[in-house]
Amino acid sequence: MVKSKKINVGISIGDPNGIGIEVMLKALSDRTSNDNCNYIIYSSYELVINQKKDLNIKSLPLKKIESFDEISQNSLNIKEVFTESKYEFGVFDKQVSQNAIISFKEAVKDARDKKIDILITSPIDKNLSYSKTFKFSGHTDYLRQYFNEDPIMLMVSKKLKIGLLTEHIALKDVVHNITVEKTTKKLKILYQVLNEDFGIIKPKIAVLSINPHVGDKGLIGTEDQKLLIPAINELNQKENIISGPFSADTFFGNNYVNYDAILAVYHDQGLIPFKTISFGEGVNYSAGLPIIRTSPDHGTGFDIAGKSIADPSSFKHALKLALDVYKVRNKIL
Repeated sequence: MVKSKKINVGISIGDPNGIGIEVMLKALSDRTSNDNCNYIIYSSYELVINQKKDLNIKSLPLKKIESFDEISQNSLNIKEVFTESKYEFGVFDKQVSQNAIISFKEAVKDARDKKIDILITSPIDKNLSYSKTFKFSGHTDYLRQYFNEDPIMLMVSKKLKIGLLTEHIALKDVVHNITVEKTTKKLKILYQVLNEDFGIIKPKIAVLSINPHVGDKGLIGTEDQKLLIPAINELNQKENIISGPFSADTFFGNNYVNYDAILAVYHDQGLIPFKTISFGEGVNYSAGLPIIRTSPDHGTGFDIAGKSIADPSSFKHALKLALDVYKVRNKIL
């Protein structure tokens, strides 16, 4: 084990018309210069300071920086990556949303170059953020291409961890995006991440089925037998580490507590039970990347933006998870 240094925490702001900046400032309002972190926010300085005033949020002082040599341990450091300070709470504005993408891209560059140690990304609106220069379905899709890796969207809370085999695609396309090879690869990544990022020795993983009741022996489909079970059997040849597939309709009664993580086949199969069980505590972790990236699960919150009622709990959980992973990876006391 080694002693910790000051950890550089990079934060992208999310959609300026949403609750991202409010949640971030609230979550960091009780942090101090003694908490072993430097906070670097990728934004326009005027945008953050104006929202801080409008929402009457008390926080550490804000400081505009141009380089990491200027970082203050007693401030929230604003690395100005754009100058636009326009925002209108709750309004869907594609032009304003592009500043969220600028913030995100610049933060990712610094994470790649190891200028920041962890990255927390505030939520974006996928429709508003999609453009000629950002043709991605979300943060994870961009990170997949940028790092030429295949991360798992892993939802994490104290109560459970759920990874997704497929992510933001139409339900009708799910089966066409699953192969035995892809299932095997995702399970290998999930096992490695549980071991290396969470420090779990010999983690136990459950896989949810594609079809109701695992297809009822072929009566309502054979996709589980063709696409999931061969991957599970292959990985269990040396050691029985993967269980399933389990029918999702009964799995979350109490069976989920017996596993360190669950691999869901498609988005809502995993996210509905996760948000039901872990609402307000959930964190989206990009598992299997060379960088550490987490995101709170509160969404853009356009409906409550500007009302000063956004709950910062999820951001705090995202920060804690990122710091915990950093310490495990770096063997820090």
